Amino acid sequence: MSVEKSDAQLIELFREERDEKALHELISRYDKRVYAFAFRLVRSQEEAEDISQEVFIKAWKHIHRYDPRRDFGTWVLTITYRTAIDWLRKKKATPFSFFTSRTDEKIPYEETIADTDPLPDVVAESREKKEVLEKALGKVEENDRLIILLHHTEGLSFEEISSIIHKPMNTVKSRYRRALIRLREELSLHAPEL
Repeated sequence: MSVEKSDAQLIELFREERDEKALHELISRYDKRVYAFAFRLVRSQEEAEDISQEVFIKAWKHIHRYDPRRDFGTWVLTITYRTAIDWLRKKKATPFSFFTSRTDEKIPYEETIADTDPLPDVVAESREKKEVLEKALGKVEENDRLIILLHHTEGLSFEEISSIIHKPMNTVKSRYRRALIRLREELSLHAPEL
């Protein structure tokens, strides 16, 4: 039985021995996470796929710059964030939301979450709650919403978020608190039972 190699070991194998298998394994660990994050940023399946591909090309080209003391997941999400922002700037996009609406998107947000095969009544109740949460999140300023998503959806620390968005950690924390207050206000208006 073989022991799974760490991200750092895979990176070292690729850097030192140009081991393509190591690179493919590393990409496969993060491809879904990168795609989901890109999708939340650009709200388009096709664009998220293009961004994900660009992210891994950038990671491959700049793997020599990767500092093994940093978490690889944070590094690749930083690249994803910057790539998506550049993509949106090039498109001169209107302000984006991180969640899809049922009417104008191909893939609803809840379909990007792993399927756990719940019962139909649980699914219906869950969808209602997600719709309420999506609407409430839509009322939170987009920069603050990004911090909530990075912290809760991606599980990143405030320090990691600070490095991704290039803002001081105290700014990240205050935006997070402000966003939570706004989110709670919206949730209490729309769904006091949640």
